[in-house]
Amino acid sequence: MKLLATQISPLINSFLHIESREQPYLCSPYYGSPSFHSHPEFELLFITKGFGKRIIGSNISKFEPNDMVFLGSWVPHIWLSDPAFYKADSNLISATIIAYIHPDVFEFMLNNVDELKEIKQMLEQSRRGIYIYGKTRNEIADRLIYLSSMTGFARIEGLLHIMYLIATSSEKSYILNDDPAISIGDTDRMNEVIEYIKNNIEKEITLKQVADLACLTMPSFCRSFKIRTRMTFCQYLSEVRILHACKLLIEMDQSVSYIANMCGYKSDSHFCKVFKERIGQSPYQYKSSVKKSSSLTFK
Repeated sequence: MKLLATQISPLINSFLHIESREQPYLCSPYYGSPSFHSHPEFELLFITKGFGKRIIGSNISKFEPNDMVFLGSWVPHIWLSDPAFYKADSNLISATIIAYIHPDVFEFMLNNVDELKEIKQMLEQSRRGIYIYGKTRNEIADRLIYLSSMTGFARIEGLLHIMYLIATSSEKSYILNDDPAISIGDTDRMNEVIEYIKNNIEKEITLKQVADLACLTMPSFCRSFKIRTRMTFCQYLSEVRILHACKLLIEMDQSVSYIANMCGYKSDSHFCKVFKERIGQSPYQYKSSVKKSSSLTFK
């Protein structure tokens, strides 16, 4: 089985993410089908519905509702629903709550705050995969359900609490005897495309360019890109450009024409039209409202 080395954070545009999923069978929406993969993000997965087999490194085990696993960076894994879930007439449902945490999120705190040493040790041990059970699993499950609807500081605080519960609980076991031997598999071309877009946002970027970068035909690229990002290529490119424009309008004291050019727009009028459709204000109104808000905040 080929191992796909990928990243989750660029696809969800976030270093910290929690979501509830309900699918006919288990597969990441960022891949479209089950894939044996690894990524730098820590992953906490709680099964609420469904059953089948999970492969973590060299370990193959059954999973069922209430299965909870915490995985470290680059641990190869795949959850495979039972064959009954794939039948055309199946009414079975798979449901999970999943959290992705990029290592950079808590790196400074973990390396410099002694009170977090238990969490740091747990994250190092998570390369062996951690199976969580008993009352600890139940408490974490309740907290995950709550956090999936929260944002901001409450989410960060909640995840730190969850990791502390895992670190200090005796109701856990290791799935692998040793760190898994990681052999980097196929490069994740779609992440390369996303990085290319972000690094070349001021330039013209064509569908053919990114399809060639992904080594796909244009129709195949469009299908794969929409599965991974939940947007068409044009929608994603426009979204990234407008969000970058918002950032530049706040940070730079430059004309709208200059900002438009920095975000890949050759026509000022087209830039202003797209910006207003997405943000609800013209670039001038947006910049003015941000300045007004800042002056009120810091008076």
